[in-house]
Amino acid sequence: MTDTAKPAYRVLARKYRPDTFSELIGQDALVRTLGNALSLGRLAHAFVLTGVRGIGKTSTARLLAKGLNCIGADGNGDATLEPCGQCEPCKSIAAGRHVDVLEIDAASHTGVDDAREIIEGVGYRPVSARYKIYIIDEVHMMSKSAFNALLKTLEEPPDAVKFIFATTEIRKVPVTILSRCQRYDLRRVPAAMLAGHLGMICQRESIAADEDALAAIARAAEGSVRDALSLLDQAAAMTADKLTNDMVADMLGRPGRRESQTVLTAALAGDAPSALAAFNIAYSRGAEPEMLVTDLLDLIHLASMQAAGGSDDALIESEREIIAGLAESGIARLGRAWQLLLKGHGELGQAPNPAAACEMLIIRLAHTAHMPTPGELMQKLPKTSPSSPPSASLATATPAPSTPVASAPVTSSVETAPIETAEIATAPIETGAGMPSSLAEIVALAETNGEMLLAARIRNHVKLVSLKPGNLQIGLVGAAPDQLAGDIARYLSQWTGQRWLVSLSESAGSQTLAEEQRDAHEKLRDTIAIEPLVAQILDIFPGASIDEIKNPEATDAAGTLVDDNGLLEAGQNNDDDEEMSG
Repeated sequence: MTDTAKPAYRVLARKYRPDTFSELIGQDALVRTLGNALSLGRLAHAFVLTGVRGIGKTSTARLLAKGLNCIGADGNGDATLEPCGQCEPCKSIAAGRHVDVLEIDAASHTGVDDAREIIEGVGYRPVSARYKIYIIDEVHMMSKSAFNALLKTLEEPPDAVKFIFATTEIRKVPVTILSRCQRYDLRRVPAAMLAGHLGMICQRESIAADEDALAAIARAAEGSVRDALSLLDQAAAMTADKLTNDMVADMLGRPGRRESQTVLTAALAGDAPSALAAFNIAYSRGAEPEMLVTDLLDLIHLASMQAAGGSDDALIESEREIIAGLAESGIARLGRAWQLLLKGHGELGQAPNPAAACEMLIIRLAHTAHMPTPGELMQKLPKTSPSSPPSASLATATPAPSTPVASAPVTSSVETAPIETAEIATAPIETGAGMPSSLAEIVALAETNGEMLLAARIRNHVKLVSLKPGNLQIGLVGAAPDQLAGDIARYLSQWTGQRWLVSLSESAGSQTLAEEQRDAHEKLRDTIAIEPLVAQILDIFPGASIDEIKNPEATDAAGTLVDDNGLLEAGQNNDDDEEMSG
């Protein structure tokens, strides 16, 4: 009696490695480009394939090697994108034993001596194949010396030699190598396509699996086909029965999708006890808090996409109803929840107890659920009188950093009636239009002639004592340069065509232009602050202050917009100064 050895089990990731380009999923652009290159006879001598792990880089390299050397079942075939798989070159390449197709692991062949062996081998014609092909996997692991040794050979290889490089770290490959290759970026496989691929394999392997379970595996694989097949192999080994979403969740250490939906739905409804109870159930089953928050972020993203009118093709049937219910919360509330969850996700790694941090995050999410959005707050404010003339200014109020009203800064924009202010002359005057009659006109004259530094120094350090044609008396304050008076005299004489005398006076003089502008801003801000509508806003937001003042034209130019959800977008402030246009 002879013992018969049971054949070794082949994992799904190896068993379902694609044999043809038609079986390579999610890389349509790559297949189309290579197909056109073969049909037009424009095939390059070197390729570099890059992308994340498990999306088909090595498989593509082997398929390309088979296609270039395939001779067809009758032995008379030419290079093709669909190798027959029956001829001797196809079979030996698939088995990894073809003498003219050399697959090299760069991680264990990093030195210049290994590159020298490749260079020496390139000089020999193929033994039995159409092309001698070098497949170098993880090429970024090669040393700088090895890369340099390959440069000349890679640029001008013999006609019968092809190089195919594969790497997950394309940035570590020298640009001198990349410039000699055709680069192909392999994409992550979409979760929906990956779930369909897993379903096909389950049918072939007689594995019973729920659609939700396959979708969970596809999401966990993050676009990697090899990861997805490895997870499916592991899940199939867990049970002889049907694969379910709960079983996959237990295996992955993350909550079931229904548990995540329960937590989020209860939190957005303000029901903290129910949300915490759902979290405790998931946590007791082994779900990691970080995985739960990741799941909640994914649900918020899907709901926001649907609320914004995006496509729901990526949703599985069992999730459509719950995502549609979450989308009814509106973009404003979903966006606020996203910000809270995203901030909480970063806090989990810093917390001594991640579970407690996750519970605090759920409590915050439930607490803010009933808080009004900025749009709802604006609708509660009284409208301005229809008889009021068009607005002359726009005030933007933002809470001070110490305000306890809300967890995120709140910005509101209101329009007030025209308010008379002291005019600040800043419009430039034309050169030769006459003698300047004020310090502001001298500043404008400097700006017109491109002397911005001189204009800034006059504005901040010069006090006017007296001004007559050809004679200027000033006082200097602050860190004014010693040569400032001389510079003013020289430039004024140059611009006006008349000799100017600029003298320093010990008299106090008037305020500097910068001081006058600050006083005008303070007066305008105080006037706006007592307007009934602005005063009511400041009462609603304790600690808020008026940061910026604009006229309507400036507001429109800055892109101020209140959308249907009451979300405000305003132009950015310049540093911390207020802006005013009278």
